Amino acid sequence: MRVLIIEDDLEIKNLIEYYFIKEGYQVNSVSDGAEGLKLIEKTGYELLILDLMLPNINGLEITERVKAESKRYGNPKIIMLTAKTEIEDVLLGLETGADDYMKKPFDPRELLLRAKKLLSSDKKNREGKQRFLSIEIDEKKHSITDKGIEVMLSNKEYHLLLLLIKNRDKVVTREKILDKVWGSNYYSGDRTVDVYISKLREKLPILVNHIKTIKGVGYRLEEKI
Repeated sequence: MRVLIIEDDLEIKNLIEYYFIKEGYQVNSVSDGAEGLKLIEKTGYELLILDLMLPNINGLEITERVKAESKRYGNPKIIMLTAKTEIEDVLLGLETGADDYMKKPFDPRELLLRAKKLLSSDKKNREGKQRFLSIEIDEKKHSITDKGIEVMLSNKEYHLLLLLIKNRDKVVTREKILDKVWGSNYYSGDRTVDVYISKLREKLPILVNHIKTIKGVGYRLEEKI
């Protein structure tokens, strides 16, 4: 599970980050609202933990944008943090689309428990779906979207992309690709795989720098470049 913390109080940000990393979450953290919004669009997260008052773009505006274009941003769960205690602010945050709300000061262990509950309730909705950055594959519908926009791939391109995503950060040999995508009885030269990799890069430009060619072996899909 990927978590993004957007909090301009360094001490609070580091404390939350510590607890979530300790529990095995993949965590990124930033202090600026605009920077956080760019990361959400580029990377995609299952959970956002964000402060209400942030530089450049505040937490309410981030929540509004993410919820209004949920497919584009991956429809993450949102927990809003704030030092404000007025009930109007609490209601506004929830009406804007936040899934939960915590007032400072708070115990990070409680925040962690609330996050687990939210993610657990969301797990069923994400079953059968694979995500890589802004790309989402719905295996039940056999469909692919990038930033919420459907991308048309051939059957072979679809299964090749699915194989790479399920084996992200691992080298997938050409032999394995041919076996899994074309079938064990299929015989062809290495160029077949290379051609289809080129097609994926062309139809999904976001992958250009993330699909690494391992010379003489195969390919590796890397989340970080």
